[in-house]
Amino acid sequence: MKYFIGFVMILFSVSAFSKQDELDFNTWEKTGNWGIYNAKPDSHFDPLKINDYKENYLPAFSYIINIFEKQNLNNNFCLIGYKWNKTNERDEFERIVIFWKTNNYLINWNLPDGNDDDRYKGIIYSKPFIDISEYAVPYKEAMNHQALRAKEGIIQIINDCELNGQKITITPSEVK
Repeated sequence: MKYFIGFVMILFSVSAFSKQDELDFNTWEKTGNWGIYNAKPDSHFDPLKINDYKENYLPAFSYIINIFEKQNLNNNFCLIGYKWNKTNERDEFERIVIFWKTNNYLINWNLPDGNDDDRYKGIIYSKPFIDISEYAVPYKEAMNHQALRAKEGIIQIINDCELNGQKITITPSEVK
């Protein structure tokens, strides 16, 4: 069974990025956009060094694992924090991105303020919460669509997360 799941994951990865030759990274870079954002971040940070995220990542990830009925699988995530410094055009801000490899989702995670016991459930309302298989298309196709995302940008974030992010595997026994 685990070999079948592994084969399906490989087949899925190949099909998800098989149209990569249609991608136009040069045009994408000229837009000034980066990833799912309108500018390249100035730095990275480890979200798990922030107590709220450290305490809530397992309940939050378990929550989406259960919603998508993936609790019987090892679920692989990559987690990275981005920071943009203050400029004349914008204030300083930070974002936390999750690449859920097992389900092929990219999530811009905002943990709600407060001390509510159920705040980890806020992950399901994160915007964007991108099904890469369905909503990531070449930049030229995504230009005039609100719901679609440039695959070139998605690939930028995935590659950056693989290089600089925190890799997390949640086994079936760890799912809450």
